[in-house]
Amino acid sequence: MTETLRLSQVPVSTLAAFMEACAAHPSSDTGAIASFAGFSTGTAKRALPSLETLKIVERGEDGVYRTAAQGVRRGMGADAASLVIRRALQGFRPFEMLCEGLALGESAPVAMRKTALLLGIDEAGLEVLLRWGDDLGILEYAENSAQLVPELQASANGTAPTLSAEDLESEAKARLYNARGLGRETNNYLDEIDRELLASAVLTHDANPRKSVEDSGQALEDFLREVASEKGLASEAAKANGIEQLATLLYSQSVIHGHHQKVAAGLSAARNATAHRKDKKTMSPWAFTPLGAFAVHSTTLALVRSIHDYTTTGRQVL
Repeated sequence: MTETLRLSQVPVSTLAAFMEACAAHPSSDTGAIASFAGFSTGTAKRALPSLETLKIVERGEDGVYRTAAQGVRRGMGADAASLVIRRALQGFRPFEMLCEGLALGESAPVAMRKTALLLGIDEAGLEVLLRWGDDLGILEYAENSAQLVPELQASANGTAPTLSAEDLESEAKARLYNARGLGRETNNYLDEIDRELLASAVLTHDANPRKSVEDSGQALEDFLREVASEKGLASEAAKANGIEQLATLLYSQSVIHGHHQKVAAGLSAARNATAHRKDKKTMSPWAFTPLGAFAVHSTTLALVRSIHDYTTTGRQVL
């Protein structure tokens, strides 16, 4: 049975108006929210479920619509509002998977079909996501078909994206870069928390290498715990501390290969170095370079993909 996405084709500017209305005038009365936003109740019935689906707005047990995304306020400019919606869209798994398909050279119809099948959702709402992507400058239409804008396509195909914290394209570039490294099936296996951690690891590897290493390490630890849980080892994993102990547990139960365990131990050592301001032996802290942080991130991607392949298909690829 497929899930139907609660998405309706309304302009991004309309979504922004209702988003701001929920921040400035939270209410359980759809008509009151619509009045504040300057639209009809009929438009509210299309815009609010869409914002809920994107997790920009949430409806509490009391029936009141409130904003769930950060940075939403009354009087925010169009650019700031678009940024909030863009970030939500980039973190919305169906849209992210559509972009992955387009980055792999699939046509929009093929990317929509595969996304719907992989996620078990109705294909109908995916065209709405493509139109929003176009409105927000993530996608563009050529010959009536959606495709990634050139700068994002280049990042998806390149070896390492050029990123800056101020660049609106940065998070999209980071996510596409990671998706290409992980592969579609492995990236889909991860949850949004860990995909966000890995995107952060790319974004911060130059400006804050220590944080980048920690983010990569946390994503890897989360992944190993998920693998352990799937293999019936949740109680044992709960007693394990960190990457190395989890990898040792999985190896001892023949879930992963010995090479996986050794690579994980190396990544664990790097992550542990970020946790201690002073090394136990030298009593001096470890400094991290952008190159070192990027190497940890790249190795994490390779290891996560390798373990996922090994545990699902038996393939041995590093």
